[in-house]
Amino acid sequence: MSETHDTSTGTATPTATPSAGMLSTITDTSLSLPTQYAPPVAYGPGSDQLGGGLDFVRVWHAVRRRWLPATALGLTLAATAAVGAWFFLPRGYEAVAWLRVRANPGTFTGAGMGDYDQYRQTQLQLIKSPFVLTSALRRPGISELATFAEEPDPVDWLGRNLQAVAPSAAEVVQVKLRGSNPRDVTQIVNAVTQAYLTDVVTKERSERLARRDMLEKKYKENMAEVRTRMEQFNNLAKQLGSRDSAEASTQRSLLLDHLGTLRAELNQMQRDVTAIDTELALIDAQARGDVPGEAALPDDSVDSLLMRHPQIAELSGRLAEVEELITVQTGRSARGANDPAVRRLQAQRQDLLRRIESRAETLRPQLAAEAAAEAAGRRGGAATGSPVMLRLRREMFAKRLEEKSKEFDEVAKEVMAMGNANADLEARRNEIAQIQQVTNQMGLQLNASEVDIAMPNRVELLEEARVPGDGDEIFRTMLTGLAALGGFGAGAGLVILLEYLRDRISAAEQVSERVGLRVIGTVPRVSRSRKRPNTAHVAECVDGVRAVISQTGREAPKVIVVTSAMEHEGKTTFAAQLAASLARAGSRTLLLDGDLRHPNVHLALELDLRSGMPELLRGEITNDEAVQPTGIEGLFAVTGGACDYASITALSRPETAKVIKQFRESFDHVVIDAGPVLAFADVLLLGQLSDAAIVVTMRDVSRVPLVTKAVQRLRSVGIKVLGTVVNGVTDDSPRHLYASPVPG
Repeated sequence: MSETHDTSTGTATPTATPSAGMLSTITDTSLSLPTQYAPPVAYGPGSDQLGGGLDFVRVWHAVRRRWLPATALGLTLAATAAVGAWFFLPRGYEAVAWLRVRANPGTFTGAGMGDYDQYRQTQLQLIKSPFVLTSALRRPGISELATFAEEPDPVDWLGRNLQAVAPSAAEVVQVKLRGSNPRDVTQIVNAVTQAYLTDVVTKERSERLARRDMLEKKYKENMAEVRTRMEQFNNLAKQLGSRDSAEASTQRSLLLDHLGTLRAELNQMQRDVTAIDTELALIDAQARGDVPGEAALPDDSVDSLLMRHPQIAELSGRLAEVEELITVQTGRSARGANDPAVRRLQAQRQDLLRRIESRAETLRPQLAAEAAAEAAGRRGGAATGSPVMLRLRREMFAKRLEEKSKEFDEVAKEVMAMGNANADLEARRNEIAQIQQVTNQMGLQLNASEVDIAMPNRVELLEEARVPGDGDEIFRTMLTGLAALGGFGAGAGLVILLEYLRDRISAAEQVSERVGLRVIGTVPRVSRSRKRPNTAHVAECVDGVRAVISQTGREAPKVIVVTSAMEHEGKTTFAAQLAASLARAGSRTLLLDGDLRHPNVHLALELDLRSGMPELLRGEITNDEAVQPTGIEGLFAVTGGACDYASITALSRPETAKVIKQFRESFDHVVIDAGPVLAFADVLLLGQLSDAAIVVTMRDVSRVPLVTKAVQRLRSVGIKVLGTVVNGVTDDSPRHLYASPVPG
């Protein structure tokens, strides 16, 4: 049997006649928090409501229980927020100028998207740069606007309020400014835009033109230098007779071969002249009688023989080649004689000189002896010629020797000149190629600059800012709507959150799942409708609980304590219904009002409140005097009388156990309607004198943490808890009632 929570009447509404064994329900209770009993501070297990995550079933039940106050508070806060947002938001006007920033500035200087993003971000910063803002303020009439009248630093104010926005997927830039004066913001935006276009965009184009002019000037200078060097190169090639360095090298090789031939001829002529001179000297010496036939040759003759010796001639030829190489390398190198290659060649020259000198010292005696022997042999034999003939021959050989020497000198000079010219030709060719390459690159850059300058500016003005007409009505309306939505969500959410955190029992299954307590029965709400009363169904549900209790253990409990975690959870009504059910089953039953501070049994049984349990505990009356009959056959009651401190303290005395024992012996069942567990310790004292306890809970009223703590407190003192009965469940299941002697 559930309690009906009608706070307006405060009277009991009978649903069945007492003669039929039915009880009236107590309606003088409310769902408000108890004022006499303070809830405990700690709820024990289950106190962390959000630790395990959000339970959407609990959220739904919280909305179901508190949708009306949540809606009311949400609408109140929504209206307050909307009114505040509409009236307190400053009304402003926004001026917008549109610019276009091209992604591809030209054919040759086009950049990738990465470079474009960087370029666009740079332009956004330049628009808000102090340089551009200062230039905008210097324009006529801008600094005298009313917007800047109270601003100590207009540049700083513009930097904070001016917006330059570039959407990521477009080539446009918006320059925005918001203010209370529409004409001022329009003039300021246009001034900033024009200052940016003049001082940044136009200046950038001027810099491109200056760069183009510089490139063109340098390009012309390089082209002139290339032409000059080409003329010098052609003249040098004309001197060599060839523009190809390989062909010039071949010609030089031929000249070197010819030079070697001339050197050999000169050596032979020198040997012939030396031989003739030797003959003439011997003839003259013998004619004077100064030199005997066996005398040695003169030193000049011996030196001439040494020069004609093959070994000395070979070393002399190698020495001449080295000296020629030294001369060529010295002329070619910028370092002259200090060049490492020249130094190496000089070292070879010194080594050859030492070898020639050493070999000459070795061959001198041998050649002198051979020449003397040859001269003696000629004197002993036939004469080879008269002195006149020898002198004619010598003159002829000397003339030819002079001619060959001149030819040799000319060819040597030509070889040296060709070597120097060939090296110079190759160096000039490389220099011309390098200058030509640089000039070609400058030409490409010049062409690209021409195309870039011919293209339109990369940044251009699409639309100037115009005086806004309707201001920001749409923006304010949107903000007002958002404020209202936020206020409604905050108000409704707060109510739902508080209800969620109270963690009330929403279904019977939650008790077994979250409290760990067996549900031995459920009792629906008592219907107030006279057309569809459910009193009989309530009685049947209580009878089901009675059947469960009777099957508990080997022997059914005789003394049963009915309690709850807190008050207003329907324990008194259920205790009366359970006692009536036991009486209807033929058991002699006593309903004992153990809630000394707030007795309600007399209301449930429609009895007068007279001397009862308090007087019995104080010893003022006996058990028989305290018991009074009810309107239900087999059901007796001990109501609550005048409670005081003495009666409360008497619960802990041994006399209380004797009283309960006498009732146990006099009745088949004793149902004790005890007070809330978490309020006082009365129920713990009575529970220790009983066989079992039933914890009554109320759907949408009882809180899971409090029920859990109440069960733990009962079990902590050794009280056997049979289970719980959930009051106030929804009676939605279809029922087909058979005809019953119990009037419905």
